[in-house]
Amino acid sequence: MREQFDRQLARLRQELVSIYAETDLQLHDAVDSLVQGDKAKARAVKKATRAIDLRCNELEDRAYNLIVLQNPVASDLRLLQFVIYCNFNLARMSNHVRNIAKTTKRCAGHDVPGQLLDLLASEAHLVYRVLGATVQAIVDNDIAEAAELPELDRPVDDLYKSFYSSFSRLGPDDDIDAASRVIMAARMLERISDNSVEVGERLVFLLTGNHEALTALADMDEEEIEDLYVGQNASFSLGAEKIERLANQIPEIEVGADSDPIVDDEIISGNMSQALEMAARAAAQAKAEKAAKKAQKAGAQKEAPKDGAKGAQKGGDPR
Repeated sequence: MREQFDRQLARLRQELVSIYAETDLQLHDAVDSLVQGDKAKARAVKKATRAIDLRCNELEDRAYNLIVLQNPVASDLRLLQFVIYCNFNLARMSNHVRNIAKTTKRCAGHDVPGQLLDLLASEAHLVYRVLGATVQAIVDNDIAEAAELPELDRPVDDLYKSFYSSFSRLGPDDDIDAASRVIMAARMLERISDNSVEVGERLVFLLTGNHEALTALADMDEEEIEDLYVGQNASFSLGAEKIERLANQIPEIEVGADSDPIVDDEIISGNMSQALEMAARAAAQAKAEKAAKKAQKAGAQKEAPKDGAKGAQKGGDPR
């Protein structure tokens, strides 16, 4: 059962990484379609992002099913929370990619300012770096790699701000409507980068069990980061060997047929004694309730013939 659960968790992680890679691929095509004015490629991107949405929905359902059926705790639960949280961000990123592709159609037939398209292509390359680094951090389970994401995201924010200065320099002959749509696409790129950084923050929570700011992690050295890992890079589950080792540490108590259940005070702690007393009282109460119900049932059966006899006397011939 444990091995099956571990395999299911591994498949969820693989699917998450696969969806991430597909989203990155479609983002490349969406930006290319806008820069090149390729409406056919834009249509293909819109179709592909709808397929991504379906995969996200399925991944979320699988994660919730495991929570219900397996009742996970500790790092297993954090892993499922991580999958659900990342899945939510991936769905938003997919929507942004689709909207960038839609911008291609809306800009068709318009003379889009070339300097804005150049800025958009440059911003996209910066966003690709953020997405690639995020996926690599997920695959490697690496806190240090996740801590680098804000530094990679900062140039994206800076370049996005430059769109407005370029927009302010447009002349009266430039297509303002098309320029505005390109700036909206740039905003979507900036949000995709932010979504990816948020995934990195959630990865740190998965690996440490604590909410750590990525900017704070950037100032830590390698040894300090290593100390943050739960169980010093332990796997996401205890594993069969660790469970067996913990089980062997539990003392075995032999109870004879005629002896008291527990007599060794050196083995049983005070808390254990209290727990056993509570269990004994609960068992005695359950036994008493069972006996009372049995007696009540027997009494009811004993009274039944008398009631029947009285009914026969009342129902007899009145003569």
